[in-house]
Amino acid sequence: MRVVCIIAVVAGVMIAAGCAHGPYAAPGYKPGRTSLEHTERIVYVDSGLRGKVRIVELSSLVLEDGRLNVYAELENRKGKNLVIQVQTQFRGALGRLSKDTTNWRTIVMPPHSSTSYESTSMNDKAQDFIIRVKYEKRH
Repeated sequence: MRVVCIIAVVAGVMIAAGCAHGPYAAPGYKPGRTSLEHTERIVYVDSGLRGKVRIVELSSLVLEDGRLNVYAELENRKGKNLVIQVQTQFRGALGRLSKDTTNWRTIVMPPHSSTSYESTSMNDKAQDFIIRVKYEKRH
């Protein structure tokens, strides 16, 4: 009986101590700042790509049917093949993210070369865009 009481007291103290702190801010979040996806058109999902892949050209064009066409020229700055994935998410009115998102497209970039990437929105509601770049996930 005494052992059960001691265990109950210790468990109660541990629970109280565990709840005494928090809630915690998400890692990497700094109050007063917005995410990169609100300020940049190109977002490197994997931070190690920033020095390896350079955006040479970035442009967009509204087609005759009102859809938004996005073009980016990506440069591999390294001396070996680089396998990346690229995705476009379109923004509608007021800069709000829409459900119009392309699938991740795998691109193999030869050493010290440029590769083009192009995508087009599904409808005429897209007014802006975000291009995400990440390493290909190996299974």
